[in-house]
Amino acid sequence: MSTTSHNEVQLSKPILLDLLNDLQSRTLLEFRTQIRLFVHGGAVMVLHPFLSTSSTRRTTRDIDYIRRAFGHEWRKRGVYDAEERLQACINATARRFQVGTDWMNADPDVALPFARDPRGHIYDPIYHDSKQQNNIDMNTIYEARGLRLISVTMFWGVALKLVRYKKEDPKDIVAMLKHGTKLNGVQWTPALMEEWIKTLCWPMGYSQYHPQQLEELKIRIRDAIRLVKMSSDDHEGYASVFGRYARLQPSASMHSLRDGAVSPAPMSFVHSEGPTYPIQPPVPKQHTTSFSHGRSHNHTPLHPCSSAHTPPHLETNPHTGSHAISVPTHSHHDQLQPIFHIPESIAAHQLPLLRQHTATRAF
Repeated sequence: MSTTSHNEVQLSKPILLDLLNDLQSRTLLEFRTQIRLFVHGGAVMVLHPFLSTSSTRRTTRDIDYIRRAFGHEWRKRGVYDAEERLQACINATARRFQVGTDWMNADPDVALPFARDPRGHIYDPIYHDSKQQNNIDMNTIYEARGLRLISVTMFWGVALKLVRYKKEDPKDIVAMLKHGTKLNGVQWTPALMEEWIKTLCWPMGYSQYHPQQLEELKIRIRDAIRLVKMSSDDHEGYASVFGRYARLQPSASMHSLRDGAVSPAPMSFVHSEGPTYPIQPPVPKQHTTSFSHGRSHNHTPLHPCSSAHTPPHLETNPHTGSHAISVPTHSHHDQLQPIFHIPESIAAHQLPLLRQHTATRAF
């Protein structure tokens, strides 16, 4: 059987583990060290040791990973073809198990938001929040010598599923919200969930939603809360099992969650106070970016595919043929500096950029 591009095989947890065990052996040979990938979507629901107890989902068609974050990390090490090398490993695993090559893919990357920090540097807010150490500790869903998979934070997981809200998305959101309830007893309401998402996932550009879009978001939130209240909580012992992680997290009141500053105890916090300087690449002519996080009052259009914003100037990287965004920096040289490597699929779209907010925390 020849491997096709599109995978139609439903992947259960045992099958996913077989695929990942094979993949990690290949990546270990290719990279000579453990690589890490930040993932989201249905595979998280199947593989997460705690979410899987709240979710009814038992299979998924693929694993969604953030390719641009993986490429960024390896360009910092001076490796500029890491994405291609990883894809070769993914393809080899697909051939062995006779599944489509997109059993692991980064197709959603083109729709994920970017933002700017206070100094105007472009960064990836989902990657930045998800690479915080306590998110890694709490949301690692697979680990072997050659590979580690880390789920994006729960608030980003919910926000991304609210965008589509089809098929398994409502059930997955319910599982993530119940995950928070089991940790700290928070009783979700539509208003609380809306504030939580708008505060912590501000790069989604909710402030720029048209009234019809905003009403649709509210409808989906209300529906998710309705489903949460309808679902029964029959997983005793969850909080005690999770306690060894929860004890590491600081405490806060329920009011602080409503204020959008911190999450109630014992939620996992991601305190994002990223650098205000660009991360310099190992080779000066290549392009990386600084990734930091926060909140601002400057609201601009919401999404990479939005047509309401004129994209920044794009420069072609002569080494890779891909593009980089040039933005003014505050260096003493007073010149434009390309600071973010953009894949062709993203560069082809208009790219609105959102100003950074001040630091936020969440589970």
